[in-house]
Amino acid sequence: MKLRVGIVSFAHVHAPGHVELLKARNDVEIIGVFDDNRDRGLYYANRYGLEFLPSIELLIERKPDFVVIDSETSKHLEYIGMFAENGINVFCEKPIGVNIKMAKEIKSIIEKHGILFTTGFNSRFNPDIIKIREIIAANEIGDIYMVRVRIAHSAAIDRWFKEWTLWFGVKELAGGGGLLDLGIHAADLLRYILVDEAVEVQGIAVNLTKAYEVDDFGVGIVVFSRGTLSILESGWIQVAENPPLTPLEVYGGRGTIQRTPIGVVYYSRDRRAWIKPNPPQTTIRNALEDMIEAIKTGRKPLISIEDAVKAQEIIEAIYLSNNEKKAIKLPL
Repeated sequence: MKLRVGIVSFAHVHAPGHVELLKARNDVEIIGVFDDNRDRGLYYANRYGLEFLPSIELLIERKPDFVVIDSETSKHLEYIGMFAENGINVFCEKPIGVNIKMAKEIKSIIEKHGILFTTGFNSRFNPDIIKIREIIAANEIGDIYMVRVRIAHSAAIDRWFKEWTLWFGVKELAGGGGLLDLGIHAADLLRYILVDEAVEVQGIAVNLTKAYEVDDFGVGIVVFSRGTLSILESGWIQVAENPPLTPLEVYGGRGTIQRTPIGVVYYSRDRRAWIKPNPPQTTIRNALEDMIEAIKTGRKPLISIEDAVKAQEIIEAIYLSNNEKKAIKLPL
């Protein structure tokens, strides 16, 4: 039997990719598309041969197994609430809230109604990232003292967001700019590879290009409970292509791990050598595929609502630190 899935909005730049992934599978059926921007919804419904539904209530009446929410971030709380109240599972694009308050409200709704929920932290399914987590867990490079991660692209430099995606540059709709949009991936990645929680944050958020009214770059210094210090950099001002460069460096007492354009390499003092491991081959490539498998097999998605809230908390603390010019203690 095919899973029945509904699409909620094509506001997010990832929405077309989500639909294309779903249409390529033979175990999923898209039963309808709702978008509060009728022109946008009809355009994409026609593009992909899908049925456009004029109201979200009509989509709920069709009782999908889950929905994919790719709306403006400001609308996540309303939409998730409607589906949760009707027992419908939710995949929601990140960040889940415009701020930590909204994220926590969504968490309360998810837990109250007991639906399955996940969000698009796709780094957790990347073979390189999985291997780095395994190297750390195996104590291959000793105690972890420092991590540096950058997740960025050139959206502000090249003015990617126009017309239907212009909302990315509006604080009331998006919650923040490049730091929130991409930094939340970096925050989750740090939590994932370190298997630890942040306890203190200092940071800065700036608008260097002035392409949009929101920040286009941010840096956070994040301290974790076991003492690891991390430097998080994210934004829309990086020109590094073919292949795209999203470096990750991990420094331990007995070695170093680096994610490079040619993959993961690490140095071990114990072995006195640089090693290039073979990352594990993963059958699940991203969070949306994981949601499908979770529903089919009766398990919970690997990325939880708690993960979504904890990552957002780190990014909000960077914004708070920037505004208040001081270190911010976590949890908020």
